[in-house]
Amino acid sequence: MVIYIDANVIVSYLLYTERTKEARKILEQEEAFATTINTLEEAMFIGMRLIFEEHYGDYKLKKLKKTLKREFTIYQKYLNNLNRLISELPVLLLPPPSDLSQLIEIMERYSLLPNDALIVLACKAHGINKIATFDSDFENVEFLEKLP
Repeated sequence: MVIYIDANVIVSYLLYTERTKEARKILEQEEAFATTINTLEEAMFIGMRLIFEEHYGDYKLKKLKKTLKREFTIYQKYLNNLNRLISELPVLLLPPPSDLSQLIEIMERYSLLPNDALIVLACKAHGINKIATFDSDFENVEFLEKLP
């Protein structure tokens, strides 16, 4: 059985949140995991935003961008831990779907935003029927079992 890992589970595993215990329980299972580069990019961005807020208060994209040039080190540990997590679990990196018509169809059918529709399409294309996510948007996707 392969479980697709959503960004919110990855972030909660790497940074302390109210869902960290649940994320650890999921990712410490003896299961095969998969994700896409889109989901990893989202996990990178969310983690960096949370780190920025911890250091500087209110999030502003322009200010976060400035920290990339002069203070990238505040994000380095998180990004290294993300890279290590994906390598050590290990996580199969699925190719992102490329059929725009199918993506739009899934967005409409399940009332999903594009990134979530990409996840559903990737799961469908690769025969994955379980997703580790804290996002309730996936509850209406009949072929996906939402964990936890």
